[in-house]
Amino acid sequence: MKLVFFDARVWRWVLTAIGKVISEGVFVIDPDEGFVFRALDPSHVVMVDLRFPPESFEEFDVSEKTDIGVNLEDVAKILRRASKNDKLELMADEQSLTIAFRGRLYREFKLPSLDITAEQIPEPQLSFKATARVLSETYRDMIKDLEFIGDSVTFKVSGDELVARSKGELGEAEIVFTRESGSLLDLESEGEQEATYSLDYFTDLVAAARVADSITIRFSTDMPVMVEHDLPQGAKFMFLLAPRVE
Repeated sequence: MKLVFFDARVWRWVLTAIGKVISEGVFVIDPDEGFVFRALDPSHVVMVDLRFPPESFEEFDVSEKTDIGVNLEDVAKILRRASKNDKLELMADEQSLTIAFRGRLYREFKLPSLDITAEQIPEPQLSFKATARVLSETYRDMIKDLEFIGDSVTFKVSGDELVARSKGELGEAEIVFTRESGSLLDLESEGEQEATYSLDYFTDLVAAARVADSITIRFSTDMPVMVEHDLPQGAKFMFLLAPRVE
């Protein structure tokens, strides 16, 4: 098995984010599906789903489905060594995963594979009543603005606006996304929708937005939120978070 991706830093930021909420899991490389990683955090509050289709790779040499058990923190430590203009190479055998950077230098790191089984997590069957697509840069700014105010984020769609709020001992903060300002790219909603979520998970996973073109937030009143990241080359990173019910 050998995979080659044009920019190692995409993997660096996404896997670093995932490693903050999930310590270990199984990379699934499938000839038809490509690279897939889906897992739940230990508390079963958040599910992450990362997918790179076969066509997103410069080289995709996979003859059969391969499962690779990994320590996400160790993988993230290696990926943080990725430099500008480095390509990423992933290779695996029955005992190990090899991560290589091909740039001004060729650098290769080998990790032992873990003897763990991929979780059988069904596809979420949810219908969301509000869908907002925002710029990744303004999404990151929103998380930074809210995280020092409180420990929760409340999303509300009313009319043509998406509003994110947080409050705590320090005070209150409110971020408004509108089409007029350019921060809100698309918005669809069945009436007014409002729900509250733990801000910690957004803070932990926000690094993935650094390499996303846009962020789509889907939610309904007092229901889970799905946050989708459009990554380069048709790849996707998504997390699904349970609501906080006061």
